[in-house]
Order: sequence, then C-alpha cells, then structure tokens
Amino acid sequence: MNDRLFKCLGDQNRRRILYCIGRGEMCVDDISTCLELEQSLVSHHLRELLECGLLERERRGKKNIYRVTKTQVLTLLESAKELGDSLKGCGCE
Repeated sequence: MNDRLFKCLGDQNRRRILYCIGRGEMCVDDISTCLELEQSLVSHHLRELLECGLLERERRGKKNIYRVTKTQVLTLLESAKELGDSLKGCGCE
C-alpha cells in the first residue's frame, strides 16, 4: 500500500485538480480559473501531485502544461466517490 499516494489524494483540492486535468492538459492559469483557486495554492498542489508521480509537466513557451500520467488514478477516484455515496447515512462520511 502506498501511504504517500493516499495522503496526496486525501486533499480535496488535489482531487479537484486531478478531475480537472483528467479532462485534458491544462496550465496553472486554466486550473486556477476552472476551480476558482488562487494560482499559488494550485501551484503548491501541483507540486505535490508531481512528486507523487500522478502528473507530468511539459514546458511550452512560457507556460507549464500539466497532464495526468496515471489514468488509473481517475478510475480510483471515481470508485472511491461511488463507495462514499453508497455509505451515506451510515456515519462513515
């Protein structure tokens, strides 16, 4: 079991970033706008996701473009959401 992975995914903003980038490559400005978060906060979370190996970064001109490297993480997040929805009302939320 990879504790660092689950710690990384435990943050709501990081999950939101993964969902956002999971739809297609994005730069920090686009992610900030999409999620209505400060650019510095997004950059912090992107750094964590990069260190976990869930994202990769490509320099294009003056911008860094981010994409999900492990699409399995999107499946994992969707499965966790479904499980969480099925547990509503049992005190596990």
